[in-house]
Amino acid sequence: MKTKIDYFDYDTLLQPTDWRFAAAVVGLCKYFDYFGIDYKVLCDVEEKPDNYIHGFDGVIYKSEDITEEKYLEFAENYFEKYMTHKNILNILESQEFSEEQIKLVNDLVKSKTVLKGLFDKIKFNGTNKDIFISTIEENRAEIIKNIFKNGNNLYKNYCNERLIFTEDNSTCRLRGYNVDKDRKTNNLGFCFSKESFESNDILEFDFIPFAFSNSDMRETYFVNNNFSVKSLTQTNYAFSNQLSSTENKDDKNKLMLVLQNSKDYISYDVEIISKSQDKAYYETFFVRLERLKKLRELSGKSLNFVKKINDDYWFNLEKEVYMRCLNNVLLDDVILMMLKFYFDDNAVKGYIKSRTDMLIDINVSWKGNDIMDEIKSAKSCGFLTSKKLIEMKSSNKINSYKQKIISALCAHDYDRAKEIILSLSAYVGMEFSFFYTFLENAEENKDLAFAFASALIEVSSKNN
Repeated sequence: MKTKIDYFDYDTLLQPTDWRFAAAVVGLCKYFDYFGIDYKVLCDVEEKPDNYIHGFDGVIYKSEDITEEKYLEFAENYFEKYMTHKNILNILESQEFSEEQIKLVNDLVKSKTVLKGLFDKIKFNGTNKDIFISTIEENRAEIIKNIFKNGNNLYKNYCNERLIFTEDNSTCRLRGYNVDKDRKTNNLGFCFSKESFESNDILEFDFIPFAFSNSDMRETYFVNNNFSVKSLTQTNYAFSNQLSSTENKDDKNKLMLVLQNSKDYISYDVEIISKSQDKAYYETFFVRLERLKKLRELSGKSLNFVKKINDDYWFNLEKEVYMRCLNNVLLDDVILMMLKFYFDDNAVKGYIKSRTDMLIDINVSWKGNDIMDEIKSAKSCGFLTSKKLIEMKSSNKINSYKQKIISALCAHDYDRAKEIILSLSAYVGMEFSFFYTFLENAEENKDLAFAFASALIEVSSKNN
């Protein structure tokens, strides 16, 4: 919440009452620190402003210290590698230019509309660098503003680019919060009553892009642990640094891996806000400490498995397990999918089986069922059954029974699954000790059937 105050020389208090204000606080602190502008943190001052909201920390500052000139200078520095004009100026520091450098300068000019307009009909030829340098310096603010507000991974990803550095807007400038009130007012409020719609917007929301994690990722994150301004800034700094150092993973996997290693600065339930360039809105998910501990327990487990399902979807086992862990969702559907992958052409069956067995163990531990001894028994029975079928010259029955059991489990037809397992037991003349636990409550103990089906695999009769 933004509050006007009369507190010595300061006139504004910004408190992180929801994630938008929290992100604005983080971005604003970076801005103040960059210019060395004086501000105060609410919890550090003994005498509080009269009208502050109890229970929240905040920053106290002078509104006059936020100017468009300084804002653009800060944006240019913070997102320097995306500022095309800076790249051009760096090249123009040379005294002589190769053909590649000349071509690169002209290509950079063409890449941005604002630069094409300024250098209309002027091409860099290696001898006219003074014209390019002077034109950029004279129009620097305009160039920065256009590049920053129109960058798909910059301001435009987070806010309506037409509202940059504006005030008194009728709706919030953030993506997903901003609407065209001339067209949509009848649909905005409760029960189609436009009078019931409320919106707030402040200039400080322009600092939100500086609060989110690495802009080179298509999906960026903000950790809203608004216990204090100190925890907000330090946590997001550490979080962003860890994301930067985590390589060769997609954005969601990076997030999961960083959360696994975040015990030094996240030791409580926390809210994480994500913003993808592919979506016109923000997403929120809550990370419970209990689930975070379970996620950390997965560290070191080999869950590497990726399979193309169709042109729009790749199945990533590691990501599926991590997301279900955080969302407190069991792995039943993932296990069944892995069991079905076993029958695909060119499937590395032993590799799939080892991953499936690991998923079953994880699933049982998440459920808290005390059936690990029965799980081991089910795996042993599956192996011995496969071995017996091979000895009986009936190895073709292995995949046949495996498919029947998996089909019954996919259909949640546990009576059918019991019939198939009993039939197999009679066929090989073996007693399955795990079956009695499965018989008592098949749905609760379906992991036993998963383990047995997974262990039905063609093995050499000489293997122990």
